[in-house]
Amino acid sequence: MPQLDKVTFLSQFFWLCFFYLGFYYIISKIYLPQISRILALRKKKLGFSQQGSLQLQQENHKVQENYDLVLSKAFGTSKNLFNTFISRTTTWLDNHAAAINKKNYQNANSSYVHSLGESLLSQNILFYHAEKNLPEKLTLKVLLKNLQNLQSGSKKVDLSIDDTKKLKKTKK
Repeated sequence: MPQLDKVTFLSQFFWLCFFYLGFYYIISKIYLPQISRILALRKKKLGFSQQGSLQLQQENHKVQENYDLVLSKAFGTSKNLFNTFISRTTTWLDNHAAAINKKNYQNANSSYVHSLGESLLSQNILFYHAEKNLPEKLTLKVLLKNLQNLQSGSKKVDLSIDDTKKLKKTKK
């Protein structure tokens, strides 16, 4: 084997040691100090960034609190403005509706009340004249129905079919 040749072994060993020791010297004196400086600088930057990140987190928290405070004030203000707007609008509508009702519909309201009075009066006159010809039980029944209708809100005199048949029989 040529590697173990005694003549060339010493020269190969010398050059091997020479290159390895030269490589070790260059690495240890030039590159390792630069790498250690870079690592130290990174460590400092990381420390500063952690402090900076803590400061940024605190500042972010303060900004979030201020944002929430401003937002809640804005919502409160908008709610108050909305409520005052609604109340003013309601008041305005009520006032104008009452004014329009007084100006434009007063005649219509009075004629409606007048027509209701006339219809009730005519029904009562009809009942008064028909009452003379009706038997007493039927008269009481019609009066009770009229009273029930008035209590329920209906203004109409209601005679059922049986009542009209009885009324026709009594007239004959």
